[in-house]
Amino acid sequence: MIEHVSYAEVPKIIILEYPYCNTQTSQNVKFVVNGEEVLLSLRGIIYHGDNHFTSRVFSSEGKVWFHDGITTKNKCIEDGQLDDESNNDLRYYEDQEPVLAVYSQL
Repeated sequence: MIEHVSYAEVPKIIILEYPYCNTQTSQNVKFVVNGEEVLLSLRGIIYHGDNHFTSRVFSSEGKVWFHDGITTKNKCIEDGQLDDESNNDLRYYEDQEPVLAVYSQL
């Protein structure tokens, strides 16, 4: 799905909600301002399934960190590289679907 949205200036952070639809997650969101591209990079995804939330956090170096309050408690565990993840791999985490994606400028 492509939706065009206008802003007076490029936001430093945006949070996209996935309202139970088959939406693919992009690794970047692009804004064009005065002919110049400004990229916001994917920084996290919150997943939901079976009445439980988990999350993946993406560092600026591309490391993927996984958090689940039940299994990992107060720690994040390393879970690969973002470059290795296709957009389809970001679509689900085990049986959970994304509910929010967080993007920010570097």
